[in-house]
Amino acid sequence: MEKVQILSIGRDAEWLQKISRFINENPGWESTATIDDETAIKIFHQRRFEVVLFIDTIEGESEKKLRSIFLFHEPDIVFVQHNGVETGLLASEIREAIDNRNYTRNNIIDDVFEKNEDE
Repeated sequence: MEKVQILSIGRDAEWLQKISRFINENPGWESTATIDDETAIKIFHQRRFEVVLFIDTIEGESEKKLRSIFLFHEPDIVFVQHNGVETGLLASEIREAIDNRNYTRNNIIDDVFEKNEDE
């Protein structure tokens, strides 16, 4: 089983390191972390990520720019905005985002030409 690749972006290097370490302790997840938007974009283009994690202070124009670039290149990417220091909550947020992504991805209509009963 491949690990879920998570790009973690935050401004506080120490906090980002702790979050990244916490994510990497989960056997099914792997975090790559950066404090810089341009580095995040460069890393995103070099690897395939399923989740982008914005930590606390990523907001406003910076968040809007990153979301736009990442969605353009990977429409199935999911975003998690984590505020605070609660790692248990972070784990739940990541699991929920991954589950929602998998549900959306697996919710496929078998016959797209099948006539809808409402028509």
